[in-house]
Amino acid sequence: MQIYKVMMLPLAEEDIRNNTDYIAFEKKTPETALELAMGFRNTIAKLEFKQHELDEDGELAARMIRNCYYKNYKIYFFIDEKNSTVYVLRALHMLVNAKPLLLNMRF
Repeated sequence: MQIYKVMMLPLAEEDIRNNTDYIAFEKKTPETALELAMGFRNTIAKLEFKQHELDEDGELAARMIRNCYYKNYKIYFFIDEKNSTVYVLRALHMLVNAKPLLLNMRF
């Protein structure tokens, strides 16, 4: 089994921070926000071990963008097989139209 190094891009870090801040401060449930943050981290950590299917959108799949789910969020990532590295691109709520955000990224 191949083990990959997982690298979080700054936008993905910002997404997680924004999502958890919203839950903590706007919804006033800091315990839930902490659980969400830990859940994101645990889900992302598991990306070092297993493959996921390409995104269901054809344009994203053509760019080799994959995703996995955590609660109501999709975590988008790209696997660089040559360097055995998973790049976490974004972590967005499922209601967000991620396609334009991802297609405009340079990675």
